[in-house]
Order: sequence, then C-alpha cells, then structure tokens
Amino acid sequence: MRLSSSDLAALFASAMNGPHFSVRAALALADGQPPPRVAALVAGLTSSKRTAWTQIASVAGTPQPPGDAGLTRLAQWEQEVLPVLGEAQLLARLPHGKTVRDLLLEHHRELLWTAGLIAAQASRVRTA
Repeated sequence: MRLSSSDLAALFASAMNGPHFSVRAALALADGQPPPRVAALVAGLTSSKRTAWTQIASVAGTPQPPGDAGLTRLAQWEQEVLPVLGEAQLLARLPHGKTVRDLLLEHHRELLWTAGLIAAQASRVRTA
C-alpha cells in the first residue's frame, strides 16, 4: 500500500499535534521552562524538518521551507504543502536514491521517536 499525500498529511498532523504520543503532547509534559535536553531535541527536530523539506524542494518543486520558522510554524507550513504533493512528486528520487515518500516516512518515524524522547525528558523530576 502506498500512502497518498493526504494520508501522509494526516500522519504528520497526528505526530505533531495529536492528543497522545505526539510532539505537542510530549511538550505539554514539561512543567514550566523545558529542560535543556528537551530544548536540544526540539532544535534538532526543527533542523531535521527544515533539511528534509529543503531536499524535497530540490527534486519535487515544492516551495522552500520558511527559513526563520521554528518547529510549530514549520509543521503548519508542512500541513499546507503535504496534501498537494502529487504522486510524481512523491516518487521523485533524491540524490541519495530515496524517494520523497521514503524520506517523509523516515521523518515521520523521527517525529514519533523524538516525541518519546521529549516525553521521557520532560517528565523527569529535576533536582537542584
């Protein structure tokens, strides 16, 4: 089964903003100022998302991701771009041989994995 762009958009929306097991739900576990490790995870995820979409834009003709956007704005932008990708764009090959669809699925797994890491760090009790 090949996921369509609307299927991928739904997966990404859930991974970023779903009520459970999402980046948003994990960040909600942080009480007050997030621990430095959580901030580092968010920064890494933001960078990864920007890199993935820059690679996609180079072969699929999508717009470049907004250069000044943080994770939330990048995810919103992604939700505007993802549903309009055509099958030919999803099948476009990146220089390292993966298709755009494969890269998006890898990035989706990274979102979920990072959400778990954020949840683990955010729910830790910090001591002075």
